[in-house]
Amino acid sequence: MVDAVVLAGGDAKGLASVPAKGLVPISGRPMVEYVIDALRSCADIDRICIVLPVEYSFADLGDEVGVAVASGSLPKVVKAGIDFLGTEKPVLLLSADIPLITPEAISDFLNRCSKLRAELYYPIIGYGESERRFPDVKRTYCRIKEGRFTGGNIMLIEPEVLVGNIELIEHVYELRKSPLKLIRLLGLIFLLRFILGRLSISQIEERVSQMLEAVCAGVITPFIEIGVDIDKESDLRIVMTALSGGGSE
Repeated sequence: MVDAVVLAGGDAKGLASVPAKGLVPISGRPMVEYVIDALRSCADIDRICIVLPVEYSFADLGDEVGVAVASGSLPKVVKAGIDFLGTEKPVLLLSADIPLITPEAISDFLNRCSKLRAELYYPIIGYGESERRFPDVKRTYCRIKEGRFTGGNIMLIEPEVLVGNIELIEHVYELRKSPLKLIRLLGLIFLLRFILGRLSISQIEERVSQMLEAVCAGVITPFIEIGVDIDKESDLRIVMTALSGGGSE
């Protein structure tokens, strides 16, 4: 079992008049609660910490869920959640804006991670699944040797890896929706391989591992729910339709 930190801060960007993105209401509930529901229903999850930039009283989260208050840079907020849990074990990080996530998606990701030996695990989702189940969802895909992939909004990471690479991890997060800029970050040789269609998952893993001085693994998952995040009003409408029983299989 692993502990989880849910990042519920960030600007609501006009989605609602709330002080944090994770508090945007969906059917009368803050959307972070949908993520918490999935985590609480997942047998692989132990304790859970929600990190918010403001104090907020939830109705009933359960004894296994705590709330930490922190704001500022992404790594600072993540560290606040890890410190709140007081753990040195790998931690599952999730953003609060993925209310379609399910216990099955979480368990599947953690199971795939358990078959690898790394210190940072990041989910990647192949092109096609999102379009089949949620045709109106717009995702940013990166074409590499194995196909076209998009990233997820969760990560399994060793706390010491985070602490030792705070600035780099924050920079990567800021570039997450720009594949070309991310590849440029790896270096000129990798950029050329990318342009020529010869850049592979294993090459990216090796280079990122060198940069972080930690073993990193890309974990292919079929669960698009991990990647369907809410950035704008159209995303919110798609998610609300899906949660009400429409728009997906």
